[in-house]
Amino acid sequence: MIDLTKVDYRLTLLPPSGSKIDITDLMQSAILEEMEGQVAAKLAVNIKNIKRDDGWIHQHAYLAKRMVLEATDGNGWKEVFRGSSFVWKTTSEDHTVDFIAYDPNYRLVTSKEHYYFKTGMTGAGSVKVIAGEWGIPLGKIDGPNVSLIKKMYRGYLSDTIKERFKESSEKGDSGYIVRSTLGKLDVVKEGMNSTVYELTDATTEGSSDEHSIDSGFVTRVKIYGNEAKEARPKVESVISGRTELGIMQEILYKSDFDNAGAAKAAGNAILKEKGKPEISRPLNHPDIPWIRKGDKVSVASGTIGSMKDGVQVGINCIVKSVTHDIVAKRMRLQLKG
Repeated sequence: MIDLTKVDYRLTLLPPSGSKIDITDLMQSAILEEMEGQVAAKLAVNIKNIKRDDGWIHQHAYLAKRMVLEATDGNGWKEVFRGSSFVWKTTSEDHTVDFIAYDPNYRLVTSKEHYYFKTGMTGAGSVKVIAGEWGIPLGKIDGPNVSLIKKMYRGYLSDTIKERFKESSEKGDSGYIVRSTLGKLDVVKEGMNSTVYELTDATTEGSSDEHSIDSGFVTRVKIYGNEAKEARPKVESVISGRTELGIMQEILYKSDFDNAGAAKAAGNAILKEKGKPEISRPLNHPDIPWIRKGDKVSVASGTIGSMKDGVQVGINCIVKSVTHDIVAKRMRLQLKG
């Protein structure tokens, strides 16, 4: 259980001198978000610009300045974000400072490199290689653990990781989230959080429930033999899913896998991931600082839920993205079934 009335935050700047500057009382707005498809959390803050004995506060929030955001629910303070400023702006009319900070994973978004991974290297192993070269501390690495074929990559580090995860998903090992915890890079399996919060109509402030087969939906996977440049290759096998909703087809080539069994496993993984309607479930709720992207929550709100003996009960959903309004103490979740 959590007492929603006791939720609070404090934001502290960490100057190079080693001192700490608590700017909680100066915050006029602050939004912490972890978005789907992004590897770094973002903190956008607006504060009053005041003069201190050691200079104006805007000097302490300048580019590359470090900071820590902590939260409490009445049972002690815990860190929920650490990072540094990447965007900084002052406004003279109202004497305010705006800054945008990202967690340490942001270097994966801003840096490019070449990588060649040999046959057998896993997605998890690839993350460890990249983090080792770039001096990024590692935390929990759950996967992906399926072996991949040899391949060369070049471009942003985050794109290389996403591509390795996509290839792992096609081979049946999916559902991993990159995020930062206490300054360390984590790769966590979706829905493996030990504490599962229940969000019901008793506390939610609005939700909606949209189901779609408009894009990315797959009901059939056709597996060809070796990819040919001048002729149509031989069809090796066809795997069907929910074809009653129509035929939406993906194709694979056996030559991209170790054997026919691995290709079929990849086809089944695609149907498992993309073979059901896409579900979008935005939900507004009083803030729970501990809910993160990739977490499992139990939801019974509106049409989200199931009926048991005439009573609506919660169903498990995965948090695709989360936005915490630090000042208003509200959060907005995007959920998938």
